[in-house]
Amino acid sequence: MTSQDGAMKDPGERSQRIELKIPSQLLYLGVPDAILMELAGDLPCDQKDIDEISTSVIEACTNAMEHGNGMDEQRQVEIHFDIAKDEIAITVLDHGPGFDHKGWIPPEDLLRERGRGITIMREFTDELDFDFAADGRFRVCLRKHLQRRE
Repeated sequence: MTSQDGAMKDPGERSQRIELKIPSQLLYLGVPDAILMELAGDLPCDQKDIDEISTSVIEACTNAMEHGNGMDEQRQVEIHFDIAKDEIAITVLDHGPGFDHKGWIPPEDLLRERGRGITIMREFTDELDFDFAADGRFRVCLRKHLQRRE
């Protein structure tokens, strides 16, 4: 895990960046969640915002492990956290072929046990993008604009 300071939106706004790699095992899902909670703990925002991005990160990591990496423990999921005072941006990368996100249709039965991850991520984030990184890995980018506490 590496930590560094870097610019997020403009050169005047500093953010904290954490990069993490975890094996494709569901038991490691708590690691990115714990890091997010620690980094976001001091931000002046509602807990609801933090909970929503946390749920989205767990969904993205679960999808990366299951669909991207096929639960192959040798294939790692890489997570980048960029935390600024007014937003949280998280990137999740896997080694899978990706999927046709433009042709994706939300499931009709939202109460079913599986298949709701993308719906949840779309609902809980302000921006959700799917593409491929320069090295060919599939990439999910999540962004949440934080609302200041009153």
